[in-house]
Amino acid sequence: MKNHIIIISLCFFLSACSVITPAYFGDKYPPTTSVDIYYSAHDVKQPYKVIGHLTLPNIGQDSVKSKFVAYAKTIGADAIVITGNTVDTGGKVGSDVVNADALKYDK
Repeated sequence: MKNHIIIISLCFFLSACSVITPAYFGDKYPPTTSVDIYYSAHDVKQPYKVIGHLTLPNIGQDSVKSKFVAYAKTIGADAIVITGNTVDTGGKVGSDVVNADALKYDK
């Protein structure tokens, strides 16, 4: 019985991780195949426009980056600028979110 509980708990954990997707507000373009990652808009060396804003609960740096990149490809972004995180000082669980801007390069 104890093994069943562990297996069921693991299944719930894995399914919850795969369901988390960024919240997005902005325009969409045809999908892209690669997305550049920046941490400051000053580092982007080519002309661009911001096409939207992404937010995602802070589930770890590598997970957040991979989810942002995967989602950015679907909305047609050429790059993202991770602008930082927002923490609710009230200490609520899940109140720590990471923010990013989705960019489209001027062609």
